[in-house]
Amino acid sequence: MPEIRFNADTHPELVRQVTVWLESTDSDRTAADVVEGSAALTKDALRIVAASAPAPIADSELVKRLTELGHSAVDAQRDATLAGLDALAQATDGTLVKKVSEGGAKAAYEMNAKVAKQLMKSLLGG
Repeated sequence: MPEIRFNADTHPELVRQVTVWLESTDSDRTAADVVEGSAALTKDALRIVAASAPAPIADSELVKRLTELGHSAVDAQRDATLAGLDALAQATDGTLVKKVSEGGAKAAYEMNAKVAKQLMKSLLGG
């Protein structure tokens, strides 16, 4: 099983390492890939935070339910974002984003390069 590890003393340092790692991936990633990857990363973070509590707290029903609620919220946001991409693709006839493949319930999108650069710039704060 592949494994990725980050070692940092501070949260900003960890965020920087994850950002560098994410930016090092293939440029063939679609907007849907980014949405799916972000959702998975957020859910993993929720699991790590919940597990880092002292055992009596981490094992409590409250923490388990809050983690499940967080996962549900992440899934809902992921689904809404993908639905928004689909609607945008349909509304603009593919001029801003266009669906390039369909795999079951998941779709991949290709974004206009200029729009994609501006979006990444705003997401990364640059």
